[in-house]
Amino acid sequence: MTWLILLIGTLLACGDKDGDDTGATGADGLQTQSLGSFTTDTGGLTGDIPLEVPDAASSVLVHCGDYGYDVLGTAWQIKDAAGANYYTNSFHDEYAPTKMRVGNLDDYLPVLFPVSPDHDVTGGAWTFNAWIASGGTPKTIDCAVVYRTDAVSDAATVDLNVVFVGVDGLGLDAGTAPDDADFQAALDFAQGLWADAGLSIGAVNYIDFTGNVDRFAVVDVSDDDSSELGELLKEDVGGSVRGMTVFFVQEIASSSGATIIGLAAGPPGAATVTGTSKSGMVVTTADLRAAPDQVGLILAHEGAHFLGLFHTSEKTGEQHDPLSDTPECGPDSNTDGNSYLDREECAGKGSDNVMFWAPDTASTTMTGDQGWVLRRNPAVR
Repeated sequence: MTWLILLIGTLLACGDKDGDDTGATGADGLQTQSLGSFTTDTGGLTGDIPLEVPDAASSVLVHCGDYGYDVLGTAWQIKDAAGANYYTNSFHDEYAPTKMRVGNLDDYLPVLFPVSPDHDVTGGAWTFNAWIASGGTPKTIDCAVVYRTDAVSDAATVDLNVVFVGVDGLGLDAGTAPDDADFQAALDFAQGLWADAGLSIGAVNYIDFTGNVDRFAVVDVSDDDSSELGELLKEDVGGSVRGMTVFFVQEIASSSGATIIGLAAGPPGAATVTGTSKSGMVVTTADLRAAPDQVGLILAHEGAHFLGLFHTSEKTGEQHDPLSDTPECGPDSNTDGNSYLDREECAGKGSDNVMFWAPDTASTTMTGDQGWVLRRNPAVR
């Protein structure tokens, strides 16, 4: 996305914090807190938003929105309890690289940390500053935080809310899916891929979509318009709040002509937060009958994005995840002159990892650091 025409005005906060509903609540190993409403200055900055990270926190998910599908938001700066820069945006005057990556997201901004075992969190008074790149027009956003405070297991589970949207032509719905051999094979393949990361599928809630099936059975997206995807992810479908919602649709149609078989909000998604444009993921069923393993691969790959993992290497090789134990494939590996790195060029450099930018069913490995991140997500038990 070509949004990096930046308006960095004054760095002084213009946020108007609404202190009415800021009490923290704890349930089921999570603490949630409303942080209030903030209006950005002309440079797009909220100013410092205070976070009181519990000593027991294993992960922190700050989420802010809505600011519209024609605008991108990201983190500007995060300072830890010692006042040190935990993360600074690359355009910030104080930028220094850390084991942290943040996405540039439209409409709604979830920011998860830590996303590397080399960059853990500690309890205390932190600050978070968001940047909404709205072309100099102030935006008012609501922010909240989820702290995960229960113990992190070496063998964790994540519940799935699987939602069927207009795929009854395959004979697939909430009633048939538990006994559908292909659908269960896809779930089994995904679980097998996650096994190296110490993550397995917990309860599966089968749900038939009751919203506008005609609109969402085929999800239309383009490079500059993901609103239909976002509006689907906002739908209230029930199921487990502490889990991951997966919409199974007929097709994802791209105006660019690209074949898209899965899309996740994020990374990361707004785990345990419902009703936002980052509250789930979408997988197509086009290959379910011919290649259920392919559907399982996309579920595992996009699900790991939702839970906080980036690609081991992005398609040009210019950017990588913040993990120390995942192989990197750089631009110098591009030997065929094509725009993007392919699996052959990256053999031995991460193309066998589930989170390679273009995986196939032979991409079956995950690393210890990837598992460390996945098992700390608030959606995971």
